[in-house]
Amino acid sequence: MTAPESQRGLKSVVAEEFSFADAMGGVRGMIESVLPGLTFVVVYVIVPSLWPPLAAAFGLALVLAVARLIGRSSVMGAVSSLGGIALGVVWALVSGKAEGFYAPGLWINGGYLAGCLISILVGWPAVAVVAALATGRLETFREDREFVRRGAWATWLMVALFAARLAVQLPLYFAGSAPGQVALLGTVKLAMGAPPFVALLWLSWLIMRPVVHRTGPAEESGAGTGVDAGTGTDAGGEDGTKT
Repeated sequence: MTAPESQRGLKSVVAEEFSFADAMGGVRGMIESVLPGLTFVVVYVIVPSLWPPLAAAFGLALVLAVARLIGRSSVMGAVSSLGGIALGVVWALVSGKAEGFYAPGLWINGGYLAGCLISILVGWPAVAVVAALATGRLETFREDREFVRRGAWATWLMVALFAARLAVQLPLYFAGSAPGQVALLGTVKLAMGAPPFVALLWLSWLIMRPVVHRTGPAEESGAGTGVDAGTGTDAGGEDGTKT
C-alpha cells in the first residue's frame, strides 16, 4: 500500500479523511522508517561492536531505497531514511561510540523544536503554513485568525513531542555505550518515533479540519482582525505583544 504524496507527513492534516497508515507513507513507509533502526539495535546487542550493526542498518536502508527505485515508486521516504541512517553511521564512526548513531536524530529534533517555536512566535505557525501551502492559501491564510490560531495549537503539539523526545533520550544518550544501554536508547527512540508522531498528526487534523475544509468566507471574528490570539502577533504581519 502506497499513500498519495499529499497525504504523507504534515500534509495529512489537510486530508478529507485521516488515515494513520497513509500519514506515514503506507504500511511500506512505516516498515522502512522502523526496520533499519531496529536492525541496528538487534545486531548491536548480538555483536557489541561498531561495524556489524552500522553495516547492517545502512545496508538494509540502501536495499530499501534501491527497491523503491526498481519498483518506480516514490523514493522520498526511503531516501530520507537512508540519509538519516548515513548521518548516524558517520557520527558513530567519527565518535567511536555506538550511541553516536542516534546523535543526528537528537540534533534534528532540537532543530525542529526551535523551528516550531520560532514559527509560532513570529506568527507563522509551522502547521498552519504547511496547511496553507497544501490548500493554496499561503498568501492569504494569515488574514484568517481562526486558521492561524488553530495552526498554532497544532504546532504547540509538535513542540511538546520534540521536547519530550529530547528530555527522555538525551539522558540515555549520555549514559554510555553498554549494549543494554544502547538497546534501551534505540528502543525508546523507536517508541517515541512514528507512534506518537502519527497520533499528533491525527490531533492536528482534528484541530485544522474545521478551517481547512471551510468552503465559505472566513468568519468575521477570524479574518483580518489584528492580533492573533494563538501566537501573540499581529495577523497583518506587524509585531504584537508576545504572551
